[in-house]
Amino acid sequence: MAEKGSVQSLDRAFDIMEALCAARDGLPIHMLSAQTGLHKSTVHRLLASMAARGYVRKDEESGRYRMTTKLYALSGQVIDNLDLVQIARRPMEDLCHTVHETIHLVIPEGTDIVYVHKVEAEQGAIRMFSRIGMRRPMYCTGVGKAMMACMTDEQVDRIWQESDIHPYTPHTIVTRERLHDVLDAIRQRDCAFDNEENELGVRCIAAAIQDYSGNVCGALSISAPLSRMSDSYLMQLKRPLLEARDRIAREMGCGYL
Repeated sequence: MAEKGSVQSLDRAFDIMEALCAARDGLPIHMLSAQTGLHKSTVHRLLASMAARGYVRKDEESGRYRMTTKLYALSGQVIDNLDLVQIARRPMEDLCHTVHETIHLVIPEGTDIVYVHKVEAEQGAIRMFSRIGMRRPMYCTGVGKAMMACMTDEQVDRIWQESDIHPYTPHTIVTRERLHDVLDAIRQRDCAFDNEENELGVRCIAAAIQDYSGNVCGALSISAPLSRMSDSYLMQLKRPLLEARDRIAREMGCGYL
């Protein structure tokens, strides 16, 4: 019974934490109670424990509770300890210095991609809405499609079936048949394009990264505004992108390079 109670308390604490993370201006206890379905006394008790450990703080004037940056600091430590991020830092910096565009590194997580590192050029680079830790569905991003192109049809179909398919922009792929056609083209040219499928006004070129086991462990991309990301410029970026991708993959133990 004690073990069951401990797990239940942990679930409740995470419910509160997720609600607070989604609330820009914080939430009072009664709203947390309503959103989580927990009794106010339970919410108060869990908030007190979280506050004691520095994860939550209370605004005494408004009575609202907010998450602190401690959780962000922990997530940063997790990301820093990922071998892929450590290995990719220098190649990404060199790539950014060469092309003077925004460089992203992502990892797969379920049906999504997660941004784990980003390098922006000092001048002239596009300022995207992406941020470290942000998740996006695989099917609507260049990096996601690059990784899916390394998977079997069965794996791709599973991701498609488990994803919430809807158009993020008028250019988003929303049919399985179209996705399979695009993945076939990606396999032939060894890189993927994002033609405003995730964010209007932005195009990118992306390539998947495989590790020592041949499994996809991440993807690298170069992003630029639509105004200068012509088809010819997109293809000019292919060689430096693949060279950076190959540097990272070799360090990850990929045997085919």
